[in-house]
Amino acid sequence: MLDLHGISQAAFDLIVAAEVTSQAFYNKHYRTVLEHPSDNSGPTGAIGYDFGTQSAAQIRADWGGRVSDTMLKVLVGAAGLRGDRAAAYCRKTRGLIDIPWDVALDVFSNHVVPRYLAICRRLLPGFDKLSPDCVGVILSIAFNRDASGFNMPGTRWTEMRQIKACIASGELAKIPGLIRSMKRLWPNERGLRDRRNDEAALFEHGLAVAHPLEAALLPTMPEPISPDVVAHVQTRLRELGYFDVGQVDGEPTPGGRTEGAILAYRNERELPLTTAIDDQLLAELAKPQAPRHVAETRAGATVEDLRDQGSQTIALTDRAKRWAGKIFGGSSGLGTAGALAWVTDKATQVSAARDAVGGLGLTPGAIQAIAIGVAALVVVAGVGVLVWFVADTLERRRLADYRAGKHA
Repeated sequence: MLDLHGISQAAFDLIVAAEVTSQAFYNKHYRTVLEHPSDNSGPTGAIGYDFGTQSAAQIRADWGGRVSDTMLKVLVGAAGLRGDRAAAYCRKTRGLIDIPWDVALDVFSNHVVPRYLAICRRLLPGFDKLSPDCVGVILSIAFNRDASGFNMPGTRWTEMRQIKACIASGELAKIPGLIRSMKRLWPNERGLRDRRNDEAALFEHGLAVAHPLEAALLPTMPEPISPDVVAHVQTRLRELGYFDVGQVDGEPTPGGRTEGAILAYRNERELPLTTAIDDQLLAELAKPQAPRHVAETRAGATVEDLRDQGSQTIALTDRAKRWAGKIFGGSSGLGTAGALAWVTDKATQVSAARDAVGGLGLTPGAIQAIAIGVAALVVVAGVGVLVWFVADTLERRRLADYRAGKHA
């Protein structure tokens, strides 16, 4: 009997069915070949085992002693292959492998499942508090989509980041809707859309069995707004000068910057003061309109103004410039032209010092030692100049952003 490692039999069966359909289908279509499911994947075989994402050592640990040495060499050869190289390897090795069903199940159950469960425990606070059905569903998503998606930026991973937050906060009733929301990513791939539906349904069953208070919230839980729509709103608000909207990530965090920007926009357009992204807001954003007006006092601000306001960025660049000035003898007020003049002056001084040392009649070894010391001093001073330039660039960018209205 297979070890399920704490996930439910239903969850295990869901993953296996989603990956290979059934034992009969596996024996007919997958047993003797490596597949290349997508451009981002590597050669894949057995039960969704992507050999291209694994190291040679990991493949040997998982498959050694379960297949012949000749076949193991073929499997190890797929390590690290992606894209066109993976597709070519699949064609090259067609018919060279034969992984029986019981071996495929053994590796999946005793190697893949515990490895992905460990990853989920590391990435997801509160993961072990979930019921076996719910644990299995999250495992299915991590296995199918890449567990790193729980921490990845961008709208493609919005639902996974939100699922992570819900697990940590205990707001489990929101998760089925987020799982179904992912279907937007595969409008023409029925298999993946069906998989998300099945995962959402099993998660709801897991709530009913072990999390009844959360299950009771399901009938009244609103559907999550599409991250694509949220990203559109965030992008449009930034175009109109509402830079406080924050990143374009498709995630309207309650009480966060996106909701604050929506309220500011609604207030200035005399719309109902709500954070909702509704048809009225979308229609208003679609209208041609000039960017938000920036006050003259802000448009003409100086670094001193930001310093007086307590800007943390300016405080940081001030400290960096003072530190750099101590190294190369400059000051926090040294301009770009002044820094370049300093570099030229120091180079001239070093050249003069070298000529003077040469006239002292010292041994070649002594001259070389002095030259090394001078070079070291120049390197240290050069570091100071570099730090000063970086700080000055950050300062100018911060001021430009403030003048444009991008920061408070």
